[in-house]
Amino acid sequence: MDEAKVLENYSYQDYLDIANSTKERVELIFGKIYMMAGASALHQDIVGNIFYLLKTISKTAQKCLPRIAPFDLKLEVNNEINIVQPDIMLFCEDNEKPCAVFEVLSPSTALKDKTVKKELYEKSAIKEYFLVNIEYKIVEKFILKNGKYEYAGAFGQEDELPIECLEENLELKEVFEAES
Repeated sequence: MDEAKVLENYSYQDYLDIANSTKERVELIFGKIYMMAGASALHQDIVGNIFYLLKTISKTAQKCLPRIAPFDLKLEVNNEINIVQPDIMLFCEDNEKPCAVFEVLSPSTALKDKTVKKELYEKSAIKEYFLVNIEYKIVEKFILKNGKYEYAGAFGQEDELPIECLEENLELKEVFEAES
């Protein structure tokens, strides 16, 4: 199912009115409302694997708290409120803004995740951004430096993915085990 609509020139109040009047999940990014499609079973398996690994590491390190969608993340940029539901967020030093965000790409969200959401997270000073590509079994990592995301590389299923916020690595073979 592809993303149904993008509605433009909406305020935070408009978002609340829409979100409260429908059972559909929506996001508000830079004044545009994005209707969200349901996720595939494989998408949810990958999200669950990442969340479980982060939760396990966080319990041991007692440093961060992972959250999983649906969970509204409110980010203000240029006095404009944005509401998104990243697949996974890692809250470390701040309970309002995550240190890291993971988006698992799907056909209906890949373009948005690689463009407007990446821009929003960058402008919101989220330290790490991860794009998880199920089809190619890779995770692309971006690190915030001097207010801009720098590409830190692609990591495959045989690699360990360094998570700076946790000061730990994720074993990607465990992330992609749902496909094995």
